[in-house]
Amino acid sequence: MSDKNKKVEPLRFDPAPASTPAAKPDEPHKLARSDAAGTNAKWVVPALITLIVIAGLVFFWLPRQVDPGAVTLSPPSPPDANRPASATGEQGNSARGAEQSSPYSDAQLARQRKAAQDILEQLLEVQFALEELGVEQWAPEAFSAAQQKAEAADTQYREQAYLDAAATYQSALEDMQALQAQSEDVFQTQLEAGLAALRSDQAQPALDALELATLIKPDDPDAQAALARAKTLEPVLALMQQASDASTQGDLDGAISALEEALALDPEHPGAKAQLAATRRDLARRNFNRAMSAGYSALDAGDYSDAERQFKAAQAILPAATEPGTALAETRIARTQAQIEAWRRRAADAEAREDWERALTAYKEILDIDRSVVVARSGLLRSKSRAQLDERLQAALASPDRLSNDAVYRDTQVLYQQALAVDSKGPRLREQITALDKLLREAAVPVPVLLESDEETEVTVLKVAKLGTFRRKQLSLKPGLYTAVGVRRGYRDVRTQFRVQPGEETMNVVQVMCTEPI
Repeated sequence: MSDKNKKVEPLRFDPAPASTPAAKPDEPHKLARSDAAGTNAKWVVPALITLIVIAGLVFFWLPRQVDPGAVTLSPPSPPDANRPASATGEQGNSARGAEQSSPYSDAQLARQRKAAQDILEQLLEVQFALEELGVEQWAPEAFSAAQQKAEAADTQYREQAYLDAAATYQSALEDMQALQAQSEDVFQTQLEAGLAALRSDQAQPALDALELATLIKPDDPDAQAALARAKTLEPVLALMQQASDASTQGDLDGAISALEEALALDPEHPGAKAQLAATRRDLARRNFNRAMSAGYSALDAGDYSDAERQFKAAQAILPAATEPGTALAETRIARTQAQIEAWRRRAADAEAREDWERALTAYKEILDIDRSVVVARSGLLRSKSRAQLDERLQAALASPDRLSNDAVYRDTQVLYQQALAVDSKGPRLREQITALDKLLREAAVPVPVLLESDEETEVTVLKVAKLGTFRRKQLSLKPGLYTAVGVRRGYRDVRTQFRVQPGEETMNVVQVMCTEPI
């Protein structure tokens, strides 16, 4: 038996040469001297015509019935007297006996051989296609059986049993065509097996299946892509293990780097993608926890700006987490409370120093932050009242001359009583009350004042009395600022302002005279 990988090649046989009986040279003469010459002479001409017709068929009609491309002539050879009857009799070529051939039988043999060669040509094409598909790797036994059939057909062909050879070639062809039809199913099976092996991270099985699939369909993009992934599977798995070890040691950045390298080799590896996503989540959670811890540390230290920055960083790392929002709210509350407390301390310090304007400003700042702070509301009212009282006391103390006016004096007395009614008097208020009490007491005691004139000028002390003309006139006036007006016909009016000081021992002398003529 020949090698199973040997291609089937057609054998070339030439038809046996046609032979016709040749008349011996002296045969016509023997017929002429025969006693029956006269009797058989009438059959000579028809016999000659018949021979001519047969010769014409042999030389002109019969060659047209044979495919010249399938018949290769070779030098004549004597008929094979030992040819089996099945090679001639069964093929319908025994018209004149197995030991002789004829143009007709040769033409039949040539046609049968041509038919066998046509089938063989198809067989060879399918065989070549199967070999290109790598059939010997996925159906070696069936392919070998078909080849053996073809080799058996070769034997039949060499024995010139062309009909049998054609039938055997046809059977081998059909077997190979069946294998060819199976190639699509084999491809799909191997592709699915390769993809399954890839999913289960089995490198060698994936390579084996996908290499066979790409051998069947070299241009299939899915198979080629899967094969490329299979070739990188082992390094990808090694990088995944490296990443796992790094994660165990707490080196999440190194783990992510290894996984990114693995995905650069195979962007479609589901395990690497899942591991990278999980590692990134772990890294994000670690950074999140660090930011939250730093934020609370800053919050405890009263560094609200840094706390807010850390909590916002944590929020950016895990936007869906609720903790940063809660922490930011706590920070805002703590900041607000701290600001309120700072202004409250300023207000209390200002009140202690009886700086009511500053206290009033501090309480306003607190209420600008939070209108609901009761301490600030009550402090604002208290500071406002005390600031007004302080302002009025300062004004009264700064203008003692106005106390000479009875209405002003009475108002100042009321102010004095209001100051006395204040609880928790501070040093400043007590000092103001003492000073105002002294002013009120001094303002209530009249002081003698001597006015001098020229008896020609009419004198009036505004808001006191019209005194007329006189040389000298003494008045008792409460301490304060007064204005005396002098009027004289033909002279310019004069106005003299004078101050009456309380408790003066010497009498005040005021001159009022018009001396400038008009």
